Amino acid sequence: MTFTAHLEYLFHLTCEECKFYWTYASMEKSFDITKNQFNCPNCGCKSKVELQAELAN
Repeated sequence: MTFTAHLEYLFHLTCEECKFYWTYASMEKSFDITKNQFNCPNCGCKSKVELQAELAN
């Protein structure tokens, strides 16, 4: 028996207005989240994403 796996890229977003935190998943490493606008699922605020630097290990 073997297990199969796939890699998923998760973006963690925080609304500047209400500070609600949620995630957005992509299966593509090249996905550029900064090219889209998102609506906060909590307050409905619509904005672009500012991608921060990656966290160090």
